[in-house]
Amino acid sequence: MKTVTKKKPHELLKQSPPFLFVDRVDEIDDQRIVCTKHLSYNEPFFAGHFPGNPIAPGVLLIEMAAQASLIIAGALEDTQQPQLGYLVETKKFRFYNQAIPGDTLKIEVELKDSLGNYRTAKARITEGDKMITKGELVFYVPKEGETLDTKSQ
Repeated sequence: MKTVTKKKPHELLKQSPPFLFVDRVDEIDDQRIVCTKHLSYNEPFFAGHFPGNPIAPGVLLIEMAAQASLIIAGALEDTQQPQLGYLVETKKFRFYNQAIPGDTLKIEVELKDSLGNYRTAKARITEGDKMITKGELVFYVPKEGETLDTKSQ
């Protein structure tokens, strides 16, 4: 599992820039992961959210936590392929402070429950000693060749 910290996030996830929101894996164990995302001034979303007052969109902060969750799920499965997963539900996400250009975010995710291919994780994102957001995620990690069937819903 420690080899995960030696790999680049694009080697661990199916996402790629500009939709890759984890820059580095700092720590990982069997229940918890800590990742970093540096919000550079030239992130594409800052241009329109909001001109003159750039703020990282809340939905992208949740995506950062979801991507960190998939990295730990893949490490636990000991898969050698980039991890694919689907965000199924968010619970109790609260936003306490804005994330702005120049911030270096710490993304902490702790796995809580597992039922079949579904995982529940608690996430929190901080910048220094400032809480940015926290909440819970439910995500689905398909087995190789499997996808989430949303047509029967």
